[in-house]
Amino acid sequence: MKLLISQIEFEELIGLQVSADGSTPPPFTVVYFTAGWCGACRRLDLDAIESAVQGVNWLKCDVDQNNYTAGYCDIYSIPTFLVVSNKKVGAKLSASSTQKVIDWVKEQYALHTQEKAGQ
Repeated sequence: MKLLISQIEFEELIGLQVSADGSTPPPFTVVYFTAGWCGACRRLDLDAIESAVQGVNWLKCDVDQNNYTAGYCDIYSIPTFLVVSNKKVGAKLSASSTQKVIDWVKEQYALHTQEKAGQ
């Protein structure tokens, strides 16, 4: 997972800022909000979660290093996962069960794929 260091990076993801290199944001991203001290976060099998669905761009936001983005996204507990699909902030899930997160990401990605097909 790539670390989401600043609010500017998040604003590039949702289309409020143009990236310095001119790249287009990925169509489907899941942002994982966490902290080094979070026991529930450490229980998650991140490798299994990341590999469960192909085509997902993963970002990790440590709320101790980047608390502005967490506040901007109304994140009040961790671990929390947030979908950004086609530059729009979408669903959130607060969970510490690896399987629950995997099932949720699969569901969100399926919705994204259906939405994309309907365009």
